Amino acid sequence: MAGNLQSVGYHDLVFGPIVVDYGTKGCTTHFTVKCDRLAPLISYYNYIIQFGASGTFAGCDVGHDGETSAEEKHLEVSLPGLVNNLGSVLNELYFDQWEMLSNECTDTIFANPLIVGVAGWMNDNDKVVLSRLSRDGGNISSAVASCNADLAAGTISAPASGGTGGGLYQAPTDARSKQILLEVLKGQTEYGRPTHVLRHTSYCSDRSTYNSTRSNVEKIYTPAQLLSEVGSGWTYPLPNRLYSEISSIPFQYAPGPEASYYTWGWKKTITREPVLSNFVVEVSTEYELNLWSNLRYGVV
Repeated sequence: MAGNLQSVGYHDLVFGPIVVDYGTKGCTTHFTVKCDRLAPLISYYNYIIQFGASGTFAGCDVGHDGETSAEEKHLEVSLPGLVNNLGSVLNELYFDQWEMLSNECTDTIFANPLIVGVAGWMNDNDKVVLSRLSRDGGNISSAVASCNADLAAGTISAPASGGTGGGLYQAPTDARSKQILLEVLKGQTEYGRPTHVLRHTSYCSDRSTYNSTRSNVEKIYTPAQLLSEVGSGWTYPLPNRLYSEISSIPFQYAPGPEASYYTWGWKKTITREPVLSNFVVEVSTEYELNLWSNLRYGVV
C-alpha cells in the first residue's frame, strides 16, 4: 500500500510503533491507533478496513469523549504485507513451499503398463477382445465375433499380434490373458493407480505481483521441462531432495499402437488463490504425473 496510512486527516489520532510479523507465510504489519475521542477512531476504522485490516476496537462504550484516556479508547490494527512505506526499508518476504503428494485413483486394467505397455505381456489380440468383453458384456465368443465384424467393416484394424493366421481376432490363448478373462467376467476391470503430484504454494500480500504469471496451464511438461520451470527463478526453488526424486521416477510408455497419442509427463493445473484469515494470498499450483492423452491436452 503506497503512501502513509497516518496521513488521512485525523490529527487527533496517536499512532503506536509498527511491529512486523514475518515468516514462511508472508508478512503482517501491526500497529495501535489511540485517541481520547471516539469519532476519529471510528472514521479511521472505516477507512483502514478497505485495505484488508483486522484487529481489535477497544473502548467503544467507555465513557464520554474527553472523560477517558486514549489508553482506554484505541484500535489494534493488523494489515497483510508491509505498510507506511516500509517497502523502502524492508522487503516483503515471499516463501515457496514444495510438496510431493499423490492422487489416489483407479484406471482400467487395459491401461496398466505392466499388462499392455511396452514391457507388458498382453498381445494386441487379447487386449482388443478382452476390452470389448469388458465394455459390452456377454461371453468371449460374442466379443470375438464383435471384433471380427468391426474388422470386416473397416472400423478397427487387424490385430498387430496374437491373432489368427488369417489376421482375424480369436479367443485369448495366453494363460495370463485367460485369468484376466475370468476377472473381467467377475467385473474386476480396474486397478489402483495413484499418481505423483507436485504442489507449489507461495504466500504474498494482496498487493503483491509475486507468482502472478500464468503459462502452460493444462499442458503437459516432460520431466526435464518441469525441473527447468521449478528449479530456478523462485525465492525458494524446488529443494534438491524433491529434484532428485522427480529425476529418478522411471518413464512409462503407452502400448505400441497407441504410443504416439500419449505423453508421459506432468500436467499443470489451473492456479488456486484462496485468501487466508489475515488477507495473505495463498497461491497454489499442482503438476500431476501420468500418461496423458496429447489429443486432449497440449504439450509444452
